[in-house]
Amino acid sequence: MAEQDVWEKKVVAYRRLFHQYPEPGWMTFFATILIAEHLEKAGFEVYVGREILNEEELMDPPTETEITLWEQRAVKLAEAQGISEEKVAVWMARMDHRTGVVAILDTKWKGKTKAFRFDMDALTVAESMDVDRVPVKEQFLSQNEGVSHACGHDGHMALGLAFAEYVAEQYSKYVKNVGEVPNQKSVQSMQDEIQSEVCGRYMFIFQPAEEGVRGAFAFRHQWNFGKIDELYCCHIGFAPEDTFVAGAKGFLATSKFDVIFTGKSAHAGLAPERGRNALLAAAKATMDMQAFPRPETGITRLNVGKLEAGEARNTIPAHAKMIVETRGEKGELNTYMKEQALSCIDQAAKTYGVTYEVRFQGESVSAASDEELSQNVLAVAKRTSVFSNYILTKNFGASDDGAVFMDMVEQQGGKAVYMLL
Repeated sequence: MAEQDVWEKKVVAYRRLFHQYPEPGWMTFFATILIAEHLEKAGFEVYVGREILNEEELMDPPTETEITLWEQRAVKLAEAQGISEEKVAVWMARMDHRTGVVAILDTKWKGKTKAFRFDMDALTVAESMDVDRVPVKEQFLSQNEGVSHACGHDGHMALGLAFAEYVAEQYSKYVKNVGEVPNQKSVQSMQDEIQSEVCGRYMFIFQPAEEGVRGAFAFRHQWNFGKIDELYCCHIGFAPEDTFVAGAKGFLATSKFDVIFTGKSAHAGLAPERGRNALLAAAKATMDMQAFPRPETGITRLNVGKLEAGEARNTIPAHAKMIVETRGEKGELNTYMKEQALSCIDQAAKTYGVTYEVRFQGESVSAASDEELSQNVLAVAKRTSVFSNYILTKNFGASDDGAVFMDMVEQQGGKAVYMLL
């Protein structure tokens, strides 16, 4: 129990640190440095930023100004955490303006490659100041205005980092035992025993830009770390209180895209006929997207989350922007919704004589946890007696780009589960 208390305290400390310094989207520079530094010291082979993503084009990337701001913050925070100025500079150079971590521990003993994926990014929302919230009571509120860990990713990073350090510590102990094996017992025999405990490769994936489902596709497109036999993902929340779900299913495929309409400005009083109204095109597209026929079976969703247009009261709007998402229970259902939405946009643009540009900003697929692996996870979880209730599976009912990793692993012949805590 004493050892358990030590690790619990470590997880709490990590989570509160990440909670105080949330970073959005692709700008998780501080978290990347801190995690990479800890895991390198623990004995992992560590890759960061552009070493993972190389030249992959990012969906909904930050501006150079945003990158500079968050990089400068990260450097100061990392040095405040005791990481030397020289080492911080090394990590920054290796990241090369990109974030994320892949850390690998190869035991050199034959076994499966087990990967554990954790998302890193915060939301661009102000933190609640409700006096009943623990961050308010314990004074570890977000120090970055307008950004907060409102979706639990601070907890995910804390769990992932502590667990990775724990695995490395256990491996180190086993290696030491092999070195101290008595003469009457062969090293090979000891290795056979160890192989049942710590073997194969352990891979920890810390992925930015989950919000908006932007990050996993970039990681998948540039994946260069070999086959994964078993993938474990998790999310705090999305389950009843004090309940553990071994393997979620029902992840909705989704597409996120922005549409920019460009028309022609004209005076609304003197010569409105000279204009081409981008606002009307966007409005027509929005209404038409609510009217096209839906498939008779399967869950589908479409939402225009934001519509902005126009310049002045007396001017025909020359510009309009809409932010759209589609979802589907299966990939083909989401594809149908996306294609229908794009058709509505095209027709509306033609009707009002405007042009348009579609910018895809996020993408994820449908997925379900492997039943056999979920059963194994459930059996292990029950032995801990941490939760009051244990469930084999539950519909997620939303989208998460962890599904992209799950699909990648399954396409390679591996198995994947997504736990809910």
